[in-house]
Amino acid sequence: MSDHAPPEAPATGTTPEPASSVGDTVRAVVIAASIGAAVIHFAYSPAHFEEKTLYGWFFLVVAWVQIGSAFALARWRSARWPWVATAAVNAAVIAIWLVSRTAGLPGSDPEPFGFPDGLASGLEAIAVVGSLLALRPEIVRRPAPRVSPVLGGVLALAMVGLVSASVSPSIVGEHGHGHGDDHGNAAGAAGDDHDMAGMEGMDHGNTSGAPTVAKADRCDLGFNTAAFNDEAKPGVPHAHTDGGTVDFTLEQWAKIFADPEHGIPAGGLVAALNKMPVEKGGILSGGLTHTLAPDPWNPLTKSRDCEALGRQLDEARAVAAKYPTVKDAEAAGYRKVTNYLPGIAAHYMNFGYLRDGFVLEHPEMLLYDGTEPSSHVVGLSYYIIKAGDAEPAEGFVGNNDHYHKHIGLCLKNGVVASGSNTTDAQCSAEGGRKANGSGGWMSHVWIVPGCESDWGIFSGANPALKVQVPGAPGPTTGGCGTGKSLSSPLAFETGGKGPQELASAQ
Repeated sequence: MSDHAPPEAPATGTTPEPASSVGDTVRAVVIAASIGAAVIHFAYSPAHFEEKTLYGWFFLVVAWVQIGSAFALARWRSARWPWVATAAVNAAVIAIWLVSRTAGLPGSDPEPFGFPDGLASGLEAIAVVGSLLALRPEIVRRPAPRVSPVLGGVLALAMVGLVSASVSPSIVGEHGHGHGDDHGNAAGAAGDDHDMAGMEGMDHGNTSGAPTVAKADRCDLGFNTAAFNDEAKPGVPHAHTDGGTVDFTLEQWAKIFADPEHGIPAGGLVAALNKMPVEKGGILSGGLTHTLAPDPWNPLTKSRDCEALGRQLDEARAVAAKYPTVKDAEAAGYRKVTNYLPGIAAHYMNFGYLRDGFVLEHPEMLLYDGTEPSSHVVGLSYYIIKAGDAEPAEGFVGNNDHYHKHIGLCLKNGVVASGSNTTDAQCSAEGGRKANGSGGWMSHVWIVPGCESDWGIFSGANPALKVQVPGAPGPTTGGCGTGKSLSSPLAFETGGKGPQELASAQ
């Protein structure tokens, strides 16, 4: 045999590659794509645990399998099985994602497409295609063209940047404003010549308050009820996060939220709650509200600020009008996450909107006066995922809309079963589990006629939402039982006009 004879072909099941083959490049790309997709799945697993335990575990398992396949590709360089496994796993994940965005998974409606899930699926597609190519020896054995280190570095940085942009809403808490809706262009108002970045009170972190301003100098009186405008003072926001103590007694709370006209007198409500330690503890630990007074309000005096806020509130009212009943919300992909609770209503969440920060036309939650298909909308709620103790800076114009947290709620089948005051043992006894929720920030907007809040349009709780008799269907008419429709005038101080009309006229 010649000394220069080529080596024998490898045994079946291996795909040897020269040191600088196409296979090396494919391997590096597939490993990077698998790790990138895994990072996205790790980042969003906590949010999916909040939604449903099964979804959270799915995201975690997929992430670990993708990390494992990347390790296997790096460790067993001559074996075929890591390529087969990588292609099969990522193809299956892509198929599940496509079903969730088109037909919907069993028991849920189709979810909207988003940048993070689209990027993860794109990376998974790269992993599938690369793995299939690697299984063809005639391709991977070819000599690889020399790649400029600069180009390689640029491509690597681009990959890191895309993944970072995708997971930052979940980990870092920085959110873009979808559809161009940001504080630079409030409510997406195209063609606004004002420099919105310079508007007063834009920073939610500015909680020092503002001096009292004479009503004649203000342009914002039409955004709240006369009762609120008479009582509210500038200052720092009230705490509405669970935990700690409240500044009222159970008897004082009952006077506000009892409903004697419908058979729930204050005295009877107190007597009932004294026999319900978990519910009583939830009220007195701030689960529903920390105070029974109007929220602070820092006045707006610049017409451009009021006009911009007026546009936003008009749009928020139009959003509420799109989902007049629970049936409409469920048809649009929202599902129940709380039962009806006095002061804060029943919450229905669209988990597909959790990734996009504050987008005015896509509230993460809709609020209803009950949980029947015919129950009526009473307000909106925005839910932003952000790490740390500083509340999100994005939202409505001014610094009067504030966010709060509910940490450690007891969830049963994705619905809040009891408040943060519940112990692990109590929650388990109810068949639930304690959720974290430390990264979730919630705000309210009471923009429905008949359901205006005398504690402020952005108040953490609304005194118009009274206690309901358990098992009763709730109000039979809209507007928190007032019979007002979504086209009725809002009971703001000047009355009869929409927020934008009021702001423009002042």
